[in-house]
Amino acid sequence: MPVSGMRRKQVALSILAVLLAAPLFFGPLLQGFQRMETDFPNYYTAAKVTAQHLPLCQFYDWVWFQRQIHYAGIDHQLGGYIPHTPLSMLPFLPLTVFAPQRAKQIWLVLEVILLAASIFLLAKMSRLPKLEVLILSLLAYSSLSLNFRLGQYYILFLYLLVTSFYCLLRRREYLGGALLGLIFALKLYTAPFALYFLVRRQWRALLGFLGAVAVLGLLSVALFGWGDVWFFATTVMARGLDGSVMDPYNPGLASMTAFLRRTFVAEPELNPHPIWNNPSAFFFLRTVYGLGVLGISLIALGKQRVSGEAQGLAWFVIVLFALSPNEASYTFVLLLVPIVLLLDGARRAWSTVLIALYVAVEIPLYPWDARLFPKAWLMLGLFLFAGWTFLRKLPPAALAGTMLAVIGVSAAATVQNMRVYRTEAAQIMRPDFIEPNGIYSASPALGGDGWIYEAIADERYLLRKWTATGAKTFKFDGDAFHPAASLHRRVIAFELAANGHSQIYLFDPVNRDLRVAVEEALNPTEPALSADGTKLAFIAGGSLYLSEAGNHRVVATGEISNPAFWPDDNAVVFSKGRPGRRSIESISISGTNMRTLVRYGDCFEPAISPDGRLLAYTCSATGGRHIWIEDLTSMTSRRLTSGYCNNESPAWDRDSQSIVFASDCSRGLGLTALYRLPIAWNASYSSPERN
Repeated sequence: MPVSGMRRKQVALSILAVLLAAPLFFGPLLQGFQRMETDFPNYYTAAKVTAQHLPLCQFYDWVWFQRQIHYAGIDHQLGGYIPHTPLSMLPFLPLTVFAPQRAKQIWLVLEVILLAASIFLLAKMSRLPKLEVLILSLLAYSSLSLNFRLGQYYILFLYLLVTSFYCLLRRREYLGGALLGLIFALKLYTAPFALYFLVRRQWRALLGFLGAVAVLGLLSVALFGWGDVWFFATTVMARGLDGSVMDPYNPGLASMTAFLRRTFVAEPELNPHPIWNNPSAFFFLRTVYGLGVLGISLIALGKQRVSGEAQGLAWFVIVLFALSPNEASYTFVLLLVPIVLLLDGARRAWSTVLIALYVAVEIPLYPWDARLFPKAWLMLGLFLFAGWTFLRKLPPAALAGTMLAVIGVSAAATVQNMRVYRTEAAQIMRPDFIEPNGIYSASPALGGDGWIYEAIADERYLLRKWTATGAKTFKFDGDAFHPAASLHRRVIAFELAANGHSQIYLFDPVNRDLRVAVEEALNPTEPALSADGTKLAFIAGGSLYLSEAGNHRVVATGEISNPAFWPDDNAVVFSKGRPGRRSIESISISGTNMRTLVRYGDCFEPAISPDGRLLAYTCSATGGRHIWIEDLTSMTSRRLTSGYCNNESPAWDRDSQSIVFASDCSRGLGLTALYRLPIAWNASYSSPERN
């Protein structure tokens, strides 16, 4: 090309870069500087509570974490730490010395620097000019804008991924593998690279990856303890890999797993009308797709062990996108890495199609097309198009053998998954209160004229009351948690978190009278009301308090939570101990007659039946939480719920013949619906009946 032509091209590309960059920097980046939006509060708050040495397992409790967001000085922001790893907050620890908005501003400046460094390194790794790499990055406008506006940290991952590939391509394999191991510890995203290095026989990179994972795993244990890390691995990570976090039916997840779940699995609130309600088809096709894509990709990559290293790394990143069960728009900024590497030296026609697919993936979802899951199909198309060089060399025998093995494993997995699925609360009974598109209902409490519970709507936690005449919603200036009701009066107690503190309020749902019962000086949480409504129990500083006629006194000290009154109002039952090793105790309101009701495992959320005969409670175990019931005369107990999910927060109905509880079976982790479970108990302690 003549010099004048090259200059005109350079000028044209420069103008295009300015036109693409200006709305990004003067729009989302400026917005991010000026106001707080989730997801930055999630990482910042997690770093704060890590510095306070609070239990990791509580990070994954939606209500507990939302309360901590307020305590960190952030209001009017819904958040949660699910499904992040224990160390996801690690890069944010240094920022906790700053106020939240200042910390976000510093983070955004760092992200701009890391984006520039990533573009520089990508240009150095490929034969593409820096200006062209810059334009390719700016074509991911939607992804970059969300990263800047929300304070996400996928630009940090972009930099780590680029640096890792830079090291691998320059034979610094230990360091390259270690950087991918660091990304794994922060986000789990790069876990399959261990298999990539194995099939490519890159032993030094594999050792670097495994070494970094081991060191960071030990750091997690040192920070949080083995028990909490085990809880993450067996509960949070397992559900994350399954795709059942947040709303698992939401088209915004942009994954094939979400598409298959929405197509084949019914859920009364979130997905009442699937195309074909056939869960076994979901389990089978999900496994066939996941194992098939991964297995075929690894075999294809294993056939080219020496040549095409950059192309192999690039395509495998696309493989990970095609496999991921949870994809949000801000994650697609990572596609810049494989696109640049694949464009290096590619033919013009092929490059045009690749860029078109890349731009299509980066385009935001709109309401009219979201239900079609276009991004999931585009990623599958990008996987096939970008990987055709590898896929076309697969021997037919290897392909057939792989698919036969995948089908066999998928069939066996489907049988096991269906066996467990049929025992879950969502398959045995229907929700007690059905709210279309209800993302969260929990903490049920029976009052004098109906049930009250906490829910998420209108960007906050609020209270809902369900009576024979229908549901009523009560919103407050803050987040309302843990409603408690009096059986004989129409008064409700609840915790309201706002302005960096918690207070307990008393509320009359009929005349809307609202008054403070316990001020913010104590930072009180988890209220419980006596049946006659004259006594209030609550938790402050890990101690159990009793309030009568406006006077507060300590009844018991220690790591106490989940108080509830006995039916005669003369004693309180509660859980005691650090999460992971809690027992259930009882004490009189005078502070005497302490006794242990449940001492094994990690058991909490006690509720005494109105007839005083039975104790319902929640116990945490590997894979989930479940409801148990104990006969208070014989002190024998039995588990009531099953499944690889959480069933919790039991509350007794007035006749002591059934309980209402919260379950996240077939839903997002911790994002529960309310179910009713009839209880039948005979003298021989037979299994409870469920319907």
